[in-house]
Amino acid sequence: MATGIDQERVFAAIAVKGEAQERLTAWSLWMQQHYAFRKWTAAADFHITLQFYGDVDRARLPELSQTLAAAVAAHSPFQLQLGDAGYFGMPERPRVWWIDPEGDRSALSALQQNIVHACEVIGYKAENRPYHPHITVARKYAGTEPFQAPAMEELQRQTAAWKVDQVALYCTRMGQIPMYELAGCFPLTGDELL
Repeated sequence: MATGIDQERVFAAIAVKGEAQERLTAWSLWMQQHYAFRKWTAAADFHITLQFYGDVDRARLPELSQTLAAAVAAHSPFQLQLGDAGYFGMPERPRVWWIDPEGDRSALSALQQNIVHACEVIGYKAENRPYHPHITVARKYAGTEPFQAPAMEELQRQTAAWKVDQVALYCTRMGQIPMYELAGCFPLTGDELL
């Protein structure tokens, strides 16, 4: 089903920034020379989804933004770093190839759960599957031979950390590069709301 004329397809996420984004981009470009996937994520689009909202009426975006701002403000900034590669789907033909975020996973989990609970109050339901934070690098393996994940030493990347100090609300722009347009930014300030 297509997004309606007065709707935006939106989600809340943490952007991968700084040196982590640079290293992930370099690793992805190297991998693109060795592996056939139908779609590779643009460097500006690397992120960790916190909650997907689907097609949202534009008139409801201010309410969603206010809810996110309040939920996010209660959290203090924390650190994440690039971890190991993994995949969703069959090992020989992965649907999604991703990087696992490492670092302060308890802070990431608390942030995600707080966002989901706050948004549930205004009508946005949580997904029916367990939350699995990841950074999508590629989608839909298209090689002629079964996929064989490289040994970690072949990834030619070093671990890089970044400070998570804000949550973004993105609108999806199918077919464009980058594919995600920033619709709002909400800082993690550690402020308890009155």
